[in-house]
Amino acid sequence: MAEARPPIKSKRTTQGMQAFELVCACLAPAAQALPDAAAVDPGLLARVARRHQVSALVAARLEEAGQVVPDTLARQAAAARRRALQQMGAALDLAEALERGGIPVLLLKGVTLSQQAFGSPLLRGAVDIDLLVRPQDVAAAWEVLARAGWRQVNPPTPLTGARLALFCRAAKDSLHRHPETGQVLELHWRLSDELAEPLMPPVTALASLALAPGRSVRVLDDAALFLYLATHGAAHGWARIKWLADVAALLHRSPDGGGRLWAHAARGGGRIAAGSAVILAQELFGLAPPPGFVRPRGLRIAGVLWIARRIIQAGEGARELETTPWRGWAEMLAKLLVAAGWRGRLAVLRRLVLAGEDIAQVALPKGLIWLYPVLRVPLLLRRRAARGRRLREARRAGNTAP
Repeated sequence: MAEARPPIKSKRTTQGMQAFELVCACLAPAAQALPDAAAVDPGLLARVARRHQVSALVAARLEEAGQVVPDTLARQAAAARRRALQQMGAALDLAEALERGGIPVLLLKGVTLSQQAFGSPLLRGAVDIDLLVRPQDVAAAWEVLARAGWRQVNPPTPLTGARLALFCRAAKDSLHRHPETGQVLELHWRLSDELAEPLMPPVTALASLALAPGRSVRVLDDAALFLYLATHGAAHGWARIKWLADVAALLHRSPDGGGRLWAHAARGGGRIAAGSAVILAQELFGLAPPPGFVRPRGLRIAGVLWIARRIIQAGEGARELETTPWRGWAEMLAKLLVAAGWRGRLAVLRRLVLAGEDIAQVALPKGLIWLYPVLRVPLLLRRRAARGRRLREARRAGNTAP
């Protein structure tokens, strides 16, 4: 295991950053003394934990250290564990249904990652269920999900032929919701456009994980998982420290201290993404770099770190990216900085002119599909105007949720 080092203190350390620093201490994979939770504003602590989706992890660490978990945080943690338990049952059922239909499927993040990184499927918070299938299986997978009662949200109706092919090229996932449970599912056919190899990996990069007695699912093995998680987190500007906690836990539990994981990521085009993960994990959690780690240099890594440090700690660690001045451009810039090679950067830029939402909303004849890039800006403005109306209506109704 990597040797723990004292976290590098933020230059912004103030009274208001105590909650953020306590959360980071709770997420550090190597055991360390925790600050006194009683000296931290309990409301701010709960908001920081909720914003980064780590309530269950923080509460569990405080309990382990013999500290009292504030009431609001305890309620958030209990809700997160209940949600994870529901997601585990739904994910197992869906994976088995897809496999029975002859569709190979992987479970990503969520309860499987919680088990792989933290030893329990109920500790890592997740908003939705993430499944990965092959591009050629998307239409068949939609049929399986529909039979299981999942309503398709985006695209709102199944697509076929050239329109389906174009949608799968423009987007990397579809969105589904269960009308009875309210659970949300993302069906992916690409892991991340920023990866050099974004499609389902070969069987040599997969593993089997037992989530319940007699029920196992396919997942990414540790090396492939580390590369994917580092790329995903860095491409989103490391907006949630949950993602850094994931990679830090994988490095810490690796028998060689993460040396093999780092080497695999560097060979696979993930030097910038994985390098930013290692550097930030050292700064926030005190995790020593893995053996063989060579800190990347240059404008790309500097840009990713500059974006991440500002997003992570915005509003004392409790402010969502969508409400910051960096909303919109920060993630796009991070994706361009992280993307592996010119193909990855081209894939990121393509999404500026060809959006899956446009293809899902507007049906153009096969001979006119070239018009989608032309319609990109008008359709985007229409969606934003509609979202603005919904927000104003919600505010008038006394509800600020979008």
